[in-house]
Amino acid sequence: MFHRAQPPRTPAPAHPHASRSRRRALIGAFLFAAAASSCVLGSTRAGARGTRTVASTAFDRSKPTPLTASEDSAPALQGLVRRFNPALALPEADSPWPVDVSYAWSDGGDLHARTVGAGGRTLEDRVVRRAASLGQTAWSDLPASDSAGHDIHYWVDAPGTDAVTASGRTGWRERWRAIAGADPARSRFQPTEYAHAFWLDRANGRLAIQYWFFYPFNEWINHHEGDWEHVEVILEGHACALEDATVVDRFHAIGYEFYFHGWRYQPQNVLRVRALAPDGFATGGSNDDHVLVFTGGRGQLLFWKGSQSGGSYPLPARYAGAGSGFGPFRPADDTRRPARFIPAESFRVVLLPEPRRLDTRAHPELSWLRLPFYAGAPRALVNPPLMDALGGGGAPLQPAQRREWDAIDRHPRWTGRPLLDDTLAYLPRDWKLIGPSADGSQLARR
Repeated sequence: MFHRAQPPRTPAPAHPHASRSRRRALIGAFLFAAAASSCVLGSTRAGARGTRTVASTAFDRSKPTPLTASEDSAPALQGLVRRFNPALALPEADSPWPVDVSYAWSDGGDLHARTVGAGGRTLEDRVVRRAASLGQTAWSDLPASDSAGHDIHYWVDAPGTDAVTASGRTGWRERWRAIAGADPARSRFQPTEYAHAFWLDRANGRLAIQYWFFYPFNEWINHHEGDWEHVEVILEGHACALEDATVVDRFHAIGYEFYFHGWRYQPQNVLRVRALAPDGFATGGSNDDHVLVFTGGRGQLLFWKGSQSGGSYPLPARYAGAGSGFGPFRPADDTRRPARFIPAESFRVVLLPEPRRLDTRAHPELSWLRLPFYAGAPRALVNPPLMDALGGGGAPLQPAQRREWDAIDRHPRWTGRPLLDDTLAYLPRDWKLIGPSADGSQLARR
């Protein structure tokens, strides 16, 4: 995904690659009504089963506030982020799935401190911590600036490079296969989502949960390491519910925001799913509600193309003009052929508190949350001309120091129309689609 350079902000087993014989139904068929009533275009031929969401613009979004210290540590919050964490559809069978940030230093990449001068010029770059210590001892006390007031950025060189090897794959994918393997259910690096909550409208009980995905690398039109992506699930409940476990179950989803390539998108229709056990019962809680996120797939701009952008999308579709750029130089992103599905129940969900409240002695592996940290190298080897100068070749900044943290509406809205094709996307057979109607015949319309 193309990330514009930005300064730090001031204060259950995974489902394997599903073959067609193990997939239950066409997603496009489920979404016929959505396509007909929500400005979603494409060829569909059957009744749809989808979910219409309350538009998240329907309430005050101007005064988001962080959780209190007691809310940040409330046991009820862990249950809440688990109930609503997303399921994922990846574009390729060997696509990297979101993992723990420690993957970035798993191949021996030491922590570097890069002192930055005027115009982003590097004044000094030195190793300040060895890779072996990064998950064992806290390093959040490192300075964010030097004695002259120059910013210090911290980064690690993640496994591999984007140079193509003799196998025809990039070094990134070679190292990914060697370190993480091909099966998320057996991997050393379990599928992981980072969750952070804040009040979007405390007075009316509207809570936003950001789910952040850390992909080891981005191989789209531009290349870079350490790709951070996210979606937001907007809940409505009670302003005191996080400290009262008896009412936390009253929260329900009323909206979603998806982010890709510097855009945000508020869909009226999403897919909400739940994995089923062999006996036909849900594997999670009876009130679990997991939105399905389609990871960005194929894209091309002139001579450059790629197969995984990391962007987060609500439907299997072609998103024209979803890429960064202008006019005809804004490429499309295509999610219509997902090849691997990971149910929400298979994800490890890690809560991210407000950085100042993080106990790094108890959680040294999260020390990066307090620093201007980049989980990848400052530039890739293979990129279109000027991509590095435009900020599309370096690893993006960690979430807590970005303008999206504890905030919403920080990106322009994408106003395009997803183009569906019901012949291309399927759901796994053992997934249940949940919505307003069991048979999908009464999908809510605008």
